[in-house]
Amino acid sequence: MGDPKVQSLVGWSHPVAGLSHAKTLSRIARLPDWIPFELKRTVAAFTDSWHALSRGQRCVYTIAALNTVVLGMWQIPRLLPLMARAFMHDPRTGRSYTLLTSSFSHREVWHFAFNTIALVSFGSTVADTMSVEQFTALYLSAGVISGLASHLLSPLRPALILPSLGASGAVYAVVGASMMLNPDSKIALIFLPFVPISISQAFPALLAYDFLGAVLGWQKFGHVAHLAGGLLGIAYVQWGMYRWAQLVRAIEVRRAKRSRQSSIGR
Repeated sequence: MGDPKVQSLVGWSHPVAGLSHAKTLSRIARLPDWIPFELKRTVAAFTDSWHALSRGQRCVYTIAALNTVVLGMWQIPRLLPLMARAFMHDPRTGRSYTLLTSSFSHREVWHFAFNTIALVSFGSTVADTMSVEQFTALYLSAGVISGLASHLLSPLRPALILPSLGASGAVYAVVGASMMLNPDSKIALIFLPFVPISISQAFPALLAYDFLGAVLGWQKFGHVAHLAGGLLGIAYVQWGMYRWAQLVRAIEVRRAKRSRQSSIGR
């Protein structure tokens, strides 16, 4: 920490968690003088907290922040037509991109809260275990595939075709992956807060409930999307992680081969 401006902001012996953290502190220290010093210190403290998190935690909190922004946009009356068009999936409109955007969208605070609590509770460990890149691919894929499952099954029940939104399918995939990676971990349900049970007991029961809801046509929740997301998370840990590792190794071998060829060409 040899930068005098940074030293004046955070002190001489301030710990730095890597080059990115150091660059961020340097940028904060060089903000214009008209910005209050205490505000700079507050931003620096937030930066310290952010860089103290694991990569998995930062990934999960970033997704939660995106969901929070979209929730806030739903609360602005002037934006409602835009939100209904761009952040809600309706099979009758022909817009396919909303399969992705709707998985970051919540209109009700309770829906947002349930999904965010589950994402933060299970997502960080899953992301740190399988890598942030792999976790992000799983999360986005699950959001799209779970919405697509509801979309494809909607012609079977035309009277029940309703616009859909929410991160539940993607979150179910995260919980399913967590169950496969840590089957003995304990969870406490909201309605049974003092009775921790194994995730390998609770999640299959939840999937069974959603299967029943899908078969009987219950409309309270997106049961088909929940099932698709949960099963995808389970299947991905069972088979997909190995394929991902194979792909990474193949890319690394190809890059090493190209590097050797470039060295020989010189």
